Amino acid sequence: HNGAMTDPIPLSRVPGLAEVVTDDHATVLNLPHLAEQQVPYVFEGTALDIWTRIDGTMTEPQIVADLAEAYAIDARSIAPQVRDFVAQLAALGLVDPA
Repeated sequence: HNGAMTDPIPLSRVPGLAEVVTDDHATVLNLPHLAEQQVPYVFEGTALDIWTRIDGTMTEPQIVADLAEAYAIDARSIAPQVRDFVAQLAALGLVDPA
């Protein structure tokens, strides 16, 4: 089982983010890129659940497993959504690409 895939590394947020997290949403500003961003990103629902788990300690598969357990659903059914959202965050420059 030693293919070309490397072991996943923990996902971490980029430095310099300002965020306000409440019970139901997170508002995130990328301060180093404020000129380009202008408007804060707001994450709610599942996006918030994924965002709060990106803390530098969990890999994407661990986040998927944790969410699956939290919601009592099959990890395979949510893995694509988690991957898509993490890719969006990477594209926005909010997380270091895995």
